Amino acid sequence: MDETRPRRSWLLIVSLCLNLALNGGIAVAVYRLAHPDMSVGGGGPLSPKSVMAAFPDRQPAIAQVIAAHQAKILELRRAAAVARRDAFRELADPDYAPQKMAAAFKTVAAADAALEVESIGMMNDSLATLTPAERQALVDRVRKRNRSWFFHMMRRRNG
Repeated sequence: MDETRPRRSWLLIVSLCLNLALNGGIAVAVYRLAHPDMSVGGGGPLSPKSVMAAFPDRQPAIAQVIAAHQAKILELRRAAAVARRDAFRELADPDYAPQKMAAAFKTVAAADAALEVESIGMMNDSLATLTPAERQALVDRVRKRNRSWFFHMMRRRNG
């Protein structure tokens, strides 16, 4: 019996360490999900900040691209938020009318489209700073990412 007690203590210590590591990983994942990167130029494998991380020597040029688009993107984000707020107010209005709601939704769609056009323009300008070899390396990196088992496991499925 004396031989099993030290072994049991060792297993409990290892189990405790693994549980702490797992809980830490879960806490980091939850924090990242609750606090997404909302800065201009972030989000997605082809976003300017992702390109900057992949090619550190291109950071100054891409930072200039982000700076050139930042004020416009922030303005368009605010306009999209105002359009959504106005649509919600229309929904809450005691004199609700489907035609007014449809008009509010058209305003939301137009604001979102303008933001998307500017964001894609920023992405295009940042990708234009890369050499053909760097663009190919980026394409290979994205393809490799899309083939990973973890990416496919976490991807949403229809149905």
